[in-house]
Amino acid sequence: MDNCQTLVGREQAWTDLNRAIAAAASGRGGLVLLAGEAGVGKTRLATEALDQSGVFTLRVTTSPTLTSAYGPLITALRNYRHGAAGACPGDLPMADYLGVLLPELGSPPAGADRATVFEAVRCAFEAIARRQPTVVFLDDLQWADHTTLELLASLASHLESVPLLLVGAYRSDELGRDHPVRRMRSDLRRAGRFAEIRLEPLRPAETAVLAARLLGPNKAPTPELAALLHAHTDGLPFFVEELVAVLRSVGRLRETDRGVALAGEGAGVPVPETVRDVVLLRTAALSDAQRAVLEVASVAGVSFELDLVAEIDGSEEHLGGLLESGLLVEPAPGIGAFRHALIREACYREIAWPRRRALHRRLAERLERRGAAPGLLAEHWLAARELDRARHALLVSMQAACAAYAYGDAVEAAQRALELWPEGDSDGERTAVVDRLGYCAQVSGDLAEAVRAWREVAEVRHANGDLSRLADVQRRLGGVYELQGSWERALAARETAATAFAASGQPGEAAAERLAAAAHLRSALRFKPALELLGLAAQEARLAGRLDLDARILGLEGNVRARMGQYQVGLEQVRTGLAMALERNLSGPAAEIYQRLADSLEHSGDYAAARQSYLAAADFCQARGAEAVAQLCLACMTVVLRQTGEWERCAQVCRDVLGSGAATAHAHAVALGMLGLVFAQRGEVPRARPLLFDAEREARKIELVAMELLSAWGLAMVDDLDGRVESAANRCRGLLELWARTDERHYAVPALRWAASLLAACRADEDLRACANALARIVAETGTAEAVAALGHALGEVCRVDGNLEQSRDHFLQALKQLDSLDLPYERAHSTLRAGLAQVAAGDRSAGIEQLADAYRRARNLGARPLAAAAARELQHLGESVERRLGRRAGGLLERGGLTRREVEVLRLVASGQSDREIARALVLSPRTVEMHVSNSLGKLGCRSRAEAVRRAAELRLLDALDGAAKVP
Repeated sequence: MDNCQTLVGREQAWTDLNRAIAAAASGRGGLVLLAGEAGVGKTRLATEALDQSGVFTLRVTTSPTLTSAYGPLITALRNYRHGAAGACPGDLPMADYLGVLLPELGSPPAGADRATVFEAVRCAFEAIARRQPTVVFLDDLQWADHTTLELLASLASHLESVPLLLVGAYRSDELGRDHPVRRMRSDLRRAGRFAEIRLEPLRPAETAVLAARLLGPNKAPTPELAALLHAHTDGLPFFVEELVAVLRSVGRLRETDRGVALAGEGAGVPVPETVRDVVLLRTAALSDAQRAVLEVASVAGVSFELDLVAEIDGSEEHLGGLLESGLLVEPAPGIGAFRHALIREACYREIAWPRRRALHRRLAERLERRGAAPGLLAEHWLAARELDRARHALLVSMQAACAAYAYGDAVEAAQRALELWPEGDSDGERTAVVDRLGYCAQVSGDLAEAVRAWREVAEVRHANGDLSRLADVQRRLGGVYELQGSWERALAARETAATAFAASGQPGEAAAERLAAAAHLRSALRFKPALELLGLAAQEARLAGRLDLDARILGLEGNVRARMGQYQVGLEQVRTGLAMALERNLSGPAAEIYQRLADSLEHSGDYAAARQSYLAAADFCQARGAEAVAQLCLACMTVVLRQTGEWERCAQVCRDVLGSGAATAHAHAVALGMLGLVFAQRGEVPRARPLLFDAEREARKIELVAMELLSAWGLAMVDDLDGRVESAANRCRGLLELWARTDERHYAVPALRWAASLLAACRADEDLRACANALARIVAETGTAEAVAALGHALGEVCRVDGNLEQSRDHFLQALKQLDSLDLPYERAHSTLRAGLAQVAAGDRSAGIEQLADAYRRARNLGARPLAAAAARELQHLGESVERRLGRRAGGLLERGGLTRREVEVLRLVASGQSDREIARALVLSPRTVEMHVSNSLGKLGCRSRAEAVRRAAELRLLDALDGAAKVP
């Protein structure tokens, strides 16, 4: 395995592939893809490396014809069964479920599904590899079915400690933009789960070396012949080999004192220009009978059963001659194959189309009698122009793929079958196929195709007046639109479904659709239309006698009313709905309504009760197996924890939710946003920004507008910390525009209050007044103390900008008075800072300085470093001694960019190029403590790397010598 004597120009590829084989043999498996155009030598490289390695290998060549789902992997398992002594897939783990793919193992157990089959295949290959290190080589992967490629990606994620190597070779020149191999590569590359070895055509000098080897010992091509070979073949090794063989066979080469040269023009045979020309020259020497057999073989495929070809047209004698010629090979007893797929392609193209159709028909008839895969039959019937029989075979193939949970392959078979459907024929049957196509497309992730299919079905149902089935397909359409993030279409589809359900005498189903639509409108902060839908849903639920829906509707309606500021009425409705669900032991509705209750308490401003209710709701849901709702409760609780200053707890709960596999998209978006907002308020910009971007993107996709608002606020905050004030102001303007399109009256309050101060600093007077007007409207509709305090803060900013300094001071002091009764430490610290500045501006310097000192202490205790630094800076600007007023820590905050003396010491040693261990020895610390100090410095300086932190520290003159600091050796 150390070197390769027979391959030219493949030294690095040889080394890389053998390294992967050796790693797998030692227990560290993986996936390697060999990429390159047809004829570049992918198969030769893999074959020689595997032969020399001695590692047990299962080899499969994928066919360009449509085969069964999982086809290459099924072949590999069957090859193992027949090739390994005493081996049988029935002896493998989860072998019962392999019966889905290998009928000879018997019927699979009830309850099998796609995930179970994938796991059974994974366990099978892992068990094979545990018995002996194994390589599975899948050639011509560009022709593999969808499910095989999906399963390969799944297998690749489990091979790090398994002695199994998957090697897939594919033609890179045959991958269109949407080819499934491209998608597989992209997914695997993002996950870091595979290595790719790309083979390029040979360079001119390498082409000359290969030609010399082909010509024989002590023979080399002249420079002219070498140049001609490279020009004609573009350096493709297969083409070079075939061209040299043909030129020798037709006498076009002659030996000279300068080497082997091309014979003169008088030789009478031109130099072939393409692989096809080369192959045709080789077949010209065959007898008519042999060419006839070769034609049958090329129609049969890249590989085929020898007796099948002999049965149709020819004899074993003629096949034997083709095997001797090197055009065909026998990779396994009774199986024939073209030495290279390019030979088969050239031979196939030369067959006259009437004979080609006839051969496909004869092959299809015999394969059908042999019980061949319906996909293979379809290919032959299509080529024979037997469209009805091809359509039937494709439909059978679709059903077989569905039965094997190979939904992507079922979609492809259904699409091809529908293309063959006669115009206006069998509308009922066609609609059923389109309906099934929609289902398969949805579960395979092809949402656009699912929409196209189900819209067609909906048109047919509507035209036929089949309201019940129309309602069902519109419901499914609504679900797909939601997955796409097309919410207006989703709401329209659900409304159509509800109307059709009601008209067909199914009021309960109609109520369920309206409830689902109303729940989304609540998330989109469109409360009035949500209430209208809930009114209709309540009537339909009562008509249907659906107590579960009654309870859920009451819970949602009460929550919506609480969000609109109707707190008492709303809370009473939510509690009534919860009591109804609990009395009737309706666990699912009760779990949902518990979360609605906590959310309603939060909107009413009772944060302590909301926190306890979220915890109780999460416990209730977990005890009853509703883990997804439990994670949503915990995620929503982080909003309260951030508001009330429990930032460490908030961050930990966010991390827990993000790490939970049960978290819904809503919970995930909330956890991302709250964690990002905590980091932003702490001043940890590099950690905050990506989280907030992700939260904003996810919130937009699911139209969770509250998180869009809060993420916009967080991003404005980090822009401001980065010195990008105009960008921060633009985000505040966007926040205002988004709020104006909704009925939101709670989450926007802290964001608008903060935005007022930023816009005032930017002298964006019109936008500042818009913030104050928005808060005034919220106060008028809700009257919560939090909103009143925020309005006072905003009015204080407006009056200061207008020059009404005493009114500005009074508004800020009124805001602080409102905050006295609220547990909102960040808002209190921020308003205290602004109130102090307003008092100083109004002439009350002494009181203002006390307020600024109070703001610093509150912000410091909270961990709001930027806010604490701002308070210290304002005192410094007023000529106050920061250290005397606030202590040495505050002085250091300004002098050292917020870094502690120890963090500066560590950063100076980092700048000198020392490692963590060296720094630890110099400062008598542990390496882990050094790492912690470096991490803290990155966050405080807003840097992503040590080098960036060193540059920033130099700009701040933090690397200058410090009294008592460790000296750089």
